[in-house]
Amino acid sequence: MRLEHAGTEYLPVQIEIKDKSLMMIFLLEECNFTCAHCLRSDEPMDPGYKLSFRQLQLCLADCQGLESVRWVHFSGGEPTLWTERNRNLVDLLLEISKAGFTPGFTTNGSFFVDYSRCQQFFGKYLDDSSIPLRVYFSLDTFHHNFDVEKGRAESLDNVIKLKQELPRVKADLLDIAVIAVISKDLESLLPDEMIGHYESLGIAFSFVPLAPRGRAKTLSHLCPDPGSDNPDKLGAYQRFHRKESREKADKTRNRYRTDHIILIGDNYYFADPWHKVAQLGHMPDTIIRTYSSPVRGSC
Repeated sequence: MRLEHAGTEYLPVQIEIKDKSLMMIFLLEECNFTCAHCLRSDEPMDPGYKLSFRQLQLCLADCQGLESVRWVHFSGGEPTLWTERNRNLVDLLLEISKAGFTPGFTTNGSFFVDYSRCQQFFGKYLDDSSIPLRVYFSLDTFHHNFDVEKGRAESLDNVIKLKQELPRVKADLLDIAVIAVISKDLESLLPDEMIGHYESLGIAFSFVPLAPRGRAKTLSHLCPDPGSDNPDKLGAYQRFHRKESREKADKTRNRYRTDHIILIGDNYYFADPWHKVAQLGHMPDTIIRTYSSPVRGSC
């Protein structure tokens, strides 16, 4: 049965939560950047929102009930801005590590443009953990957080310098990658030389199409259509286009399987569209519910 809502075609889908691979935690709403493509206004975070240390501990206890969850990742806002009393982001990452999960976070890199802070931050983690740390730098033309003329990012340079100075066994624990948002605009691509330079130093790059969400809705004319075969609609994304669907769907049973769960405050969600599926401290090992989900395919 097809459903219609506000001019958008909707289909009933089943969403399942069972043995997911990633727990995504929105750590705080605060950010020191004001990017034109920011998604925060479409996410269920109140102004001033910040997760507490206690909430993280409850989440980790819930994660232990989902056997295949191995990675707990922070997003925001800017995670490096989080503090609570004498704790900061490193303390949260270590808490995840001590619970037996691989910690990670996504950052705009601003904290790491100071080399001494970079040393102190990662040094504290590496002194107390032998579990790899995944760090994703959001680095693109929308963030304006790299030198366009030089094709270099000071934050990445500092992390690479630190890794080169560390003993190999510790350096290998820092898993550094870049996530870059791109659009139809060919100028939204990072310089090829820049990508090649950092890839030669072990930095992996992934490219994400600009989605018409949050502030980016005003830039929707720049949004590529990942499902299109028309180069004019794909723009800069054409280089990374894959004809197969980016979603893993069981068409026979009409079930959508997400590869992560999101925690915001006391509630767990599936995103896109947002659906609350459980409460903190009460995560069942399996949830299957039927929702109405919009048909995708264009911006």
